[in-house]
This record gives sequence, structure tokens and C-alpha cells, in this order.
Amino acid sequence: MIDGFYDKYMYTPMPEMHNEMIPVTVGCSYGKCLYCDLNVGKKFKVFDISDIKEYIRTRRKFYENKRFTPKKFTLLEGNALCLKADFLEQILSEIKLNFPDMKYVSTFARSDDILRKTDEELLRLKNLGLDRICVGIESGSDWVLQYHQKGVTSRQQYDALKKLEKAGIQYSVYIMLGLGGEDHSEEHILKTAEFLNKVHPFEVVVVNLVLFKNAKLVENVRLKEFKRISIRRQLEEEILLLENLKIRTIYNGTHKTKSVAITSITPDKKSQLIEVLKESLQNSEKMLNKKERKKWTRWDAE
Repeated sequence: MIDGFYDKYMYTPMPEMHNEMIPVTVGCSYGKCLYCDLNVGKKFKVFDISDIKEYIRTRRKFYENKRFTPKKFTLLEGNALCLKADFLEQILSEIKLNFPDMKYVSTFARSDDILRKTDEELLRLKNLGLDRICVGIESGSDWVLQYHQKGVTSRQQYDALKKLEKAGIQYSVYIMLGLGGEDHSEEHILKTAEFLNKVHPFEVVVVNLVLFKNAKLVENVRLKEFKRISIRRQLEEEILLLENLKIRTIYNGTHKTKSVAITSITPDKKSQLIEVLKESLQNSEKMLNKKERKKWTRWDAE
């Protein structure tokens, strides 16, 4: 059975957080990134196709005679695109059968999940409704990607996004401030901006590095192998990213990990976004830290 397998928090693409969620996997099939704790305390699991189909049929019955019926869906959890194409095709077909007005189905994906799919497989998935895939790029710096054991190079990430573009699949990307630490901060941001300027995400989701207590990165920080940047430096990194970002996209910097919530269309509103961040830099270090502590104490309440 599917019910009860997820923790209090589920990992969902931020641009798709209001979609109808379809349980497909638990955790991430990779689970080696230093900064991530997605698989801590649980084993990656794929639900039986019969259980997934039954769940979809149950959700159809739930919405019968209701004024609202979902049209946008997301396959949970960390990277459901790792599954074989024919398995995913069965799920997409079942969603369409039970929700004929479906607009699209989204999911998280790693770049290597995409690269393992043939162009023909991606096109079939697209034709069955899979669109708006969210990819955790995190950085355009190969040093950063290798250090955090991301498992892919910047070139491989670029090739993956270009495969999605060739298939006509829309995608958003996640970028993580602070991932270069103090020593590689500028390289991380400049290489990330350079990477983004060569691709076409409909939305760029920007988050801050958070040191989750069960992540492998904790030990590196404890041993002072990795030096985290300050809140002030996070803001400076974001300003540098925006200053060098040239593509037209939705810039979504409203994630709870962020020190300052900003969002708009770039490059149209880029100067306004930068101004908001610069105004926040006028606060003292003490005030920035106070606001950060207050934000985290309210995490569960929001």
C-alpha cells in the first residue's frame, strides 16, 4: 500500500507545489549528494504499478461530484524519471484515463535520468503528458559538482537540458546559493550564471544551502574542510548571479531557505530585484542573523 510512506515533508518541485501529487517513489535513487538528506533513514522505494494505478483511481473517485478536478499532476518523489520509460508510460496513461482534462504531469529529475532516456522515449513521454520537468542543477561549476558528489558534470547537465528542449519538454531548474563555500563562492556563481545563459528554463528556483543535520556535508563542515558562507555573503552571491543572468525566465527566490524572498521576470525586473537585495545588505550582521533565526523557528508553523 502507498499511504504512510512519506515523512511530514515531501519533496516536490516548487513551481508545481499546488499540483495533485501521485506517489511513485520514495526518496532519491542516487542519494550521494553531500548536502542532501533526502534518503537518510529510509530506503529508496518504487511502488508497485498496481498500487500506483489504484491510488490514481481512488483520487478520481475522491473528486467525483466535486466542483474542482485537478488538471496538473506531479510524480513523487526525488527523481521519478529514473524509472523505465514503459513504467512511466503506464502511469501517465492511467492519469489521462481517470482525468481526461489533464493538462500536464511534472516530476523531479536528475540530469543523468534524462540522459539515460532516448530521444524517442522522451518524445513518447511528452506525448502522454509529461512536461515541466524540474532538474536540480545546483551549480555550473565542475569543482562544486564534483566536491558535493553530484554525480554529473556541467557538460552532462547541459546535454540533458538540451535533450528536453529537443523533445519539446518544458523544464525548471534549481540553483543553490552557498554551494561553493567561502573558497569557491565567486566561481560557483559566475559559472552558474554562464551555464544558465546557455539554456532555456521557464523558471529558475534559487535556494540557499542548508546544513541538514543528517547530511554528509556536516562532517566536512565540522572538520573545516568546507566553510559555509554568511547570510550577508548569500545576499552578495544572489546579487552577483542576477547581475550576470541574461536569459528571459521566471526568477523564483521565494524558497523558505532564502534570506530575502524575491521573484519576478528577468531581465525585465532584474534591477528591482537587485535593489531589494542591496537594501537588505544595509542591515547589520546582527539583524540579518536575528531575522534568519526567527524564520527557522517558524518553519513548521507556516
